[in-house]
Amino acid sequence: MVMHFSYDKPREDVILEMRNFLIEDGFVILEYAPNDGFLFTDYKLYDWGEGQRFISVIVNIQDKMTITGQGKMDIPVSGIGNNDELLKIKTFDNLPYKIQKKTVLTLIKPLEKLGYKKMNHWP
Repeated sequence: MVMHFSYDKPREDVILEMRNFLIEDGFVILEYAPNDGFLFTDYKLYDWGEGQRFISVIVNIQDKMTITGQGKMDIPVSGIGNNDELLKIKTFDNLPYKIQKKTVLTLIKPLEKLGYKKMNHWP
């Protein structure tokens, strides 16, 4: 999932603010390059009891701020066969839109409160 935001602050302020925002939201920053306007996070766990969802965020700031959310989820599935294979976990790299709404899209309102404006992709 990709979202674009406009901003009217210096790029250096935006990347620092995004870094602090993501840390406060529970993300762990893996790479932070303020001179390049780039950062990415480790996967953050969202666990609702029916499998685990992991979300990672990539922020790239140029003429606009681009936030890319990537995720994966583990879903328990049962199988028939050996006793040690009765409960298996499948990992999916593509998250359903319902899961994206509960994870990545929750970043929009707090970012708008910080003064960033979400840009629409549709004409």
